[in-house]
Amino acid sequence: MFRRIRSKVLAVILSASLGALALLSVTGMVSIFRLRGAALDLGEQLGGAAARNSETALEDQMRQQILSLARDKAALTDEKLTVIQNQTKLAAEVATRIYTYKNLYQPKPRGYLQAGQPGMESVFLMTAPGVSPESLANEISMAANIADVLRQSTAADLGLSASYIGGESGYFIVADKTILSSVPYDPRIRSWYTGAKEKDGIFWTDIFLDSFDRGAGISCAMPFYDLSNGCRIFKGVAGSGTLLSVNVNKIIDSTKIGDSGFAFLLNEKGQVIATPRSSDVITDKAGSFFYDDYLQSSNPGLGELTQRMVRRESGIMELEKDGHEVYAAYHPLNTLNWSLGVLVDVDEIMAPALRIEQDILLLANQEMTRIDRNITLVVLAVLIIIVTATVITILVAIRLSNSLTAPIVALSAGAKIIGAGDLNHRLEVKTGDEIEVLAETFNQMIGNIKKITGEKERIGTELNVATRIQAGMLPCIFPPFPDRKEFDIYAQMHPAKEVGGDFYDFFFTARDKLTLVIADVSGKGVPAALFMVIAKTLIKNHSQMQKPLDEILFSVNNQLCENNEECMFVTVFACQLDLITGVLSFANAGHNKPLISRSGGDYEFLELKRGLPLGVSADFPYQSAELTLNEGDKLYLYTDGINEAENPQGDQFGNDRLLETANSCRELGPRDFDEALRRALAGFVNGAEQSDDITSLALVFRQKVKPDR
Repeated sequence: MFRRIRSKVLAVILSASLGALALLSVTGMVSIFRLRGAALDLGEQLGGAAARNSETALEDQMRQQILSLARDKAALTDEKLTVIQNQTKLAAEVATRIYTYKNLYQPKPRGYLQAGQPGMESVFLMTAPGVSPESLANEISMAANIADVLRQSTAADLGLSASYIGGESGYFIVADKTILSSVPYDPRIRSWYTGAKEKDGIFWTDIFLDSFDRGAGISCAMPFYDLSNGCRIFKGVAGSGTLLSVNVNKIIDSTKIGDSGFAFLLNEKGQVIATPRSSDVITDKAGSFFYDDYLQSSNPGLGELTQRMVRRESGIMELEKDGHEVYAAYHPLNTLNWSLGVLVDVDEIMAPALRIEQDILLLANQEMTRIDRNITLVVLAVLIIIVTATVITILVAIRLSNSLTAPIVALSAGAKIIGAGDLNHRLEVKTGDEIEVLAETFNQMIGNIKKITGEKERIGTELNVATRIQAGMLPCIFPPFPDRKEFDIYAQMHPAKEVGGDFYDFFFTARDKLTLVIADVSGKGVPAALFMVIAKTLIKNHSQMQKPLDEILFSVNNQLCENNEECMFVTVFACQLDLITGVLSFANAGHNKPLISRSGGDYEFLELKRGLPLGVSADFPYQSAELTLNEGDKLYLYTDGINEAENPQGDQFGNDRLLETANSCRELGPRDFDEALRRALAGFVNGAEQSDDITSLALVFRQKVKPDR
């Protein structure tokens, strides 16, 4: 009978363990006394090292805390400014929508833009000198639709002191809790207006003194446009203003570390913007705003710190300021080219570390006294266990190598031979246990692999041949008719498997009559590919007889219905283009509606009643229609592998997204248009497995054939 491997291993380990226990007690005695002295010396060294390391660790921890504080405060400041920036974007987007979609808004009366009660968010109207509100009555009454947005932005607890828009025609609409005078005000000459207009995007002003003596402030502005009729016409600038005391100063003033630590904010010029130390800032002199310029400081350490902050670096450094060694942590803001710094005295940070170092040294001395009394017995016990385990390991290794290693090595060597490709090699292992059973099972598995591999190679070879045959049946050289300048065409097909059921075709049935076909066979793989070959051949043969499209589909449908025991069918869209007249005849047998763009305009779906797919029901009457193409008209045929493609979440690409994507690249030629649409499709599916064939054909009609040709 076979003995289980577990029983063998257990017997070897037990015998080795019993022999090791007796041997370890003798060999460990000499080493233990030598280790005793080394342990005492090591204990003293570890005590001193622990004290020093604790000091270093605490210092590093404090440095990291200071740096984290600088990062957190910078992030908080960014968050406040981002809210203002987002509100500005919202106002600009609403203003753009009002100018672009005027028919969606009702004019607002002038009374809608009047002062309210003090302390409440009111919306005011001002105009530039020489510009009367009556001359802009229509534009102002439409622009007044933004009043509620401005009022809500100012009323919300977002840190805004005012929200406003200024028109290029000279009007100014502002929401503010302060009752503003109605004196003439020209927004077009203000820095927030000119800066946003020149930048053509989000623009932040420099710090300025508020006109109503509320302190230092800053504004964010963004232009808005009239996008109607496919144009982009500049109409004005939206803006939001905030006081530093509302957002920035509160963050700076609340930053404290111990008794000496404080925060400060620098602009891109190295000038102090905000700090709780009044000696660093002069806030008002003759209507201007003054700063202490750290970049010009005579203190080399402070100058180096400022240069790093101006370069938008993040980190921590040590320097001397006001006669004290300080740590300076700094981190840039993302919203503006500002940087936030934190300064803390080194002595204040190191005081706890020095106290901890003294406590550790005292505890280390006390522990060494106790360790000296007990180390002998503890180390003896440990050494006995270690030596015993070592001997047991040696004995176990010897027994295991004799009883188990040989058959396992034989299995490994045989597996390498088979892995190298020799599937005729057999494993010969006779151990009388599970290893022998494993070897026999492995031999049987290799035999099965040989059969499966041979069959798979045969099928793979046949599929490769089928793939090449199918690819060769479809036109694949572009441009296909280099001498024909009247049109440009591009098409491609990507099957979901090695071969597919989709196909496209284009060919001349007369010198100036071009036929286009795109089709999708039900199912996938080899059956669909065979049915595709039959359908493609029948359609082309009947087209060469120069029949009308409805008769072609009628005849091909009847032939496909004969002996169609597998009930396969194919959806087809076919069209014939007369290059002399530009007349496009087309018919649809259950296929997707193609896209058409007339004279460079947006794509839209080409409407035609869909008949039954070919092969479903014999004698079905198909209908055809026609339209006249003009120069520059475009046609895009596709199969449902595009609009029904799914992403990993199961959402389909869909007709709406297809139409939107087509219109976003309608100016491109056929090849570039098709490639751009497929890139958008690949981005949507995001790596999801292709479940259906993807086929498309793009055509642009450039000019008609001259009659005297």
